[in-house]
Amino acid sequence: MDFWARQADAHRRSRWLLLLFVLAVLAVVVAVNLVVLALLAASGPVPAVAAGGSWLTAHPRAMAITTLGVLAIIGISSLVKGMKLAGGGGAVARALGGQRVQADSTDPQERRLLHVVEEMAIASGLPVPAVYVLAEEPGINAFAAGHTPANAAITVTRGCLEHLDRAELQGVVGHEFSHILNGDMRLNIRLVSLLSGLLVLTMAGRLMQRAGTASGGNRQARGNGSLVVLGLALVAIGYVGVFFGRLIQAAVSRQREFLADAASVQFTRNPEGLRGALLKIGRQHSSRFSHPRGEEVAHMLFAPAMTRWFATHPPLAERIRALDGSFDPTTRLHLEVRPQPLGIVQTLDKPGLGAAFSDPGFLARQSIAVDPAGLRRRVGNPAAADIRHAAELAAALPGQVLAGNGTATAATALLFALVLDTAPAARAGQLERIRADFGTTLEQVLERQQQVLQAVPVQQRLALLGRIVPVLRQLPAATRRQILTTLAALARADGVISVFEYALGTLARVYLDETLGARRRNPSLRLPGALIELQLLFSALARHGHASEQDARQAYEQGMHHLGLPQPPPYRIQQGWSAGLDRALHCLDGLGPADKAQVVEALAITIIHDGRISLAEGELLRAICAALHCPLPPLRGG
Repeated sequence: MDFWARQADAHRRSRWLLLLFVLAVLAVVVAVNLVVLALLAASGPVPAVAAGGSWLTAHPRAMAITTLGVLAIIGISSLVKGMKLAGGGGAVARALGGQRVQADSTDPQERRLLHVVEEMAIASGLPVPAVYVLAEEPGINAFAAGHTPANAAITVTRGCLEHLDRAELQGVVGHEFSHILNGDMRLNIRLVSLLSGLLVLTMAGRLMQRAGTASGGNRQARGNGSLVVLGLALVAIGYVGVFFGRLIQAAVSRQREFLADAASVQFTRNPEGLRGALLKIGRQHSSRFSHPRGEEVAHMLFAPAMTRWFATHPPLAERIRALDGSFDPTTRLHLEVRPQPLGIVQTLDKPGLGAAFSDPGFLARQSIAVDPAGLRRRVGNPAAADIRHAAELAAALPGQVLAGNGTATAATALLFALVLDTAPAARAGQLERIRADFGTTLEQVLERQQQVLQAVPVQQRLALLGRIVPVLRQLPAATRRQILTTLAALARADGVISVFEYALGTLARVYLDETLGARRRNPSLRLPGALIELQLLFSALARHGHASEQDARQAYEQGMHHLGLPQPPPYRIQQGWSAGLDRALHCLDGLGPADKAQVVEALAITIIHDGRISLAEGELLRAICAALHCPLPPLRGG
């Protein structure tokens, strides 16, 4: 799958979503105004107006109040919903009755789910998302929700745990990871907030109906009757808004399900897993949701949760046929193959997709590439080899360190242990800072873990960071801010920041800082407007990947030349490179997908200038890509 094209498509869909929502709101405002004016016209004679006036222009104040009132109701409702969902995917899961799966869970089914999610996260270059289970939902379904990968959550139903084997569960989880990687998740959660605003008019209308039918004596009978009529009108108009909301859900969701299925198969190299999960939904089990708020997340789900017009998912038989061209629903599955209703969206060329899956060489060719174009394709696009490598990394994590890391104290201690200096003097200063910020209890746990970590390779240390992130996310915001402050102080304790310390600190910031609030970006930034930032970025990477100054300069020039800039700045290393690189990455994160793709390919040209990718280069590049929200699977240095 093309990560960059999917990112660009997500951006376009976000703009279309906002436009469609604005048009729906305007239609609702006009409809409510017409109802109010009709009631005023029926209640008495039209006031005297200038020539050419009519009852439509006789009540400008009423129209203004009505318009502002409707806009306020819709806007406030969407805003309140957005604030409730600010906590990320976990907030969505909890609203539906989800129960968090803790890292120290002893339930075999939950342990299997955690392992599958963890392997997929490591292979994707993402922090491990929080995992939830909907214990009251017997159907087979799942969804991913969140604003960014840093606050994402994957939620599965009890039916997934009970009815799917490991390969099928991996196929479902891979489908959801595709939504996390490709920007679908942010669009989905934004849609939940906007639809809440359209739905609130129906709720307001019902409240007016109840108020109008309440006893108030004869003097209020006429006014109450008008209130009841207005309430009925709002309910009807509200359902019109919901109708258009469902239309929007279908328009932004259906085609993406085929793409997520394809990505899942590429990740796992096992189309039978995903196909088996879909077959079980169609043959033996349902994907239906029983929770009353399931309608809000219908467009997020792995499989349809309800029967309705403007379906959010392609027909189940069509998805299976895309995975298996020989599939015959009339004999092997009691499913109706339906055309897409109203032609809202065009599906993928399923014969071509099926041919790709049936081609034995297609998945085999998804191997780890070290050429610049191949590395660019790997961003947001883990292959089966990455999943296997991630499973090996996860299995090799030392049990002594992992023990008890389901607690906040142990996870925080492990994070600090990862960056403790090996020099006794520097380490003593670091421990003093930790003691001052967090007390002696944390220090005692940290010292025990630090002894074990001495023999842990760098690749496993970064995997450990991803594993403890879900626990750290549960800490209060003030504690997370203090952790990031202390982590930065530890890296500066000896006056020198190593490449590994910078990579770990950058990943920790991306994984934790974005849970504290949205990061501001310059959405209109282009490469020619970021020359200084590009100079800092490419100079730092070239310097830390080459032994001599001459080699570093040549690597820098080759990478910058690939960007096609008219006058690229010269190679230059500044003092305090880490702080400068932080500022540069924050700015460059505002580049569009096409420009980011070009930057990543140029960075690859820089690091392979000497014909190899060192471990330091690989980890620094992964940290850079994470800061640019271009997740890169682990690289194996040579």
